[in-house]
Amino acid sequence: MKDPNPNPSLGEPLTFETTDFAEARRALDEPPAGLEAARLLRQPNWDSRRRPPQPTDHAILGRTVDWLLELAPNARPERLADSIPRIANALAERWPTPDAAAEYVSDLLIDRRGGRRGFPPEIKKEVVMLHLILRRNRLSQARPPSRP
Repeated sequence: MKDPNPNPSLGEPLTFETTDFAEARRALDEPPAGLEAARLLRQPNWDSRRRPPQPTDHAILGRTVDWLLELAPNARPERLADSIPRIANALAERWPTPDAAAEYVSDLLIDRRGGRRGFPPEIKKEVVMLHLILRRNRLSQARPPSRP
């Protein structure tokens, strides 16, 4: 069906307000109301809070290789070590202290800061496996030895 009015009205004409340059400059220089509140809602920049990069962030350390070999073959986080050696090195460093290792693994799995992308599924699976190993070891140490 054809539109009966091929040239419809564009509506009301635009109105403009007369202003001088000084007033326009003030409007640009002064932040609009609510801008500071919006800044507070924005995600924090974690880069300033991170430790400086170190050469060992991109290479597996010898103690990390030893730690990987101590784990059962099906529990070794090989993809994590290949993809993110910094985290593998940190895990190997904390592993002898179960509480420190468990806290670190928990921090890897739980986003307490908000906005993290998370690990790829195959790496997350390895981190969850380490979490389960730590949990099992801590539970077995907490139980009193059974009597024969």
